[in-house]
Formats: sequence, structure tokens, C-alpha cells
Amino acid sequence: MNYDAEEDILLLSKERKVKASIDLGDFIIDVDTKGFISGIEILNASQNLGLKENQLKSLKQASMNVSYKPNHVLVTIVMHFGNKEKDIHIPLTVDLGHGSVRSERMDFVVA
Repeated sequence: MNYDAEEDILLLSKERKVKASIDLGDFIIDVDTKGFISGIEILNASQNLGLKENQLKSLKQASMNVSYKPNHVLVTIVMHFGNKEKDIHIPLTVDLGHGSVRSERMDFVVA
């Protein structure tokens, strides 16, 4: 997990081998060799996540839950700010070839 305050970019990555990156506007999704999301890069993060830059600078931990559906993916990022927590839902219309519903959770800490 890394937040670049100068560029306002949040990166969450499990650092698995990336087969492809899908550019969806301000969201760049990294997909591993098995067709699962291994990371997400959010440009203009404060605006897109509805947070202030100082909140993102104080981010200590986050988890990303990914629900795979046949024709779309729902990414939920849970951010931990000290004793506060915020859930952010990011619906993405992208077909990664999953024929059934499946969920995966990834945890991140400040690098």
C-alpha cells in the first residue's frame, strides 16, 4: 500500500505477477495470470474516494474485498484511520471471465 500525496495516487497491490492492467479512467486494475485482481491504482484518489489528502496521508491499513460476478466486479476498500474505518465501494463493469460468483479479500499495510 502506498499513497503519493504529490500526485494524489493510492496504490494497493499484492505484488502478484501481473498479466494485464486495465485502465478504467482514474482506476487502473492489475489482473494476475489467473484472471483475479491483484492490485488497484487510484488516480485523483482524494476526489474519487471522497477523502481529504491528509486522511490518505494518515492511512495505516486497508483491505480490499473483491466480488467477481459473470459480467462485473465489485471492489470494496475498507480503510483504517486510527480508530475510524471507512468503506468505499467501487463497482467496475469489466468482465474478467468468471462464470460464477466468487469473493476474495486482500489486506494491506503501509510499506
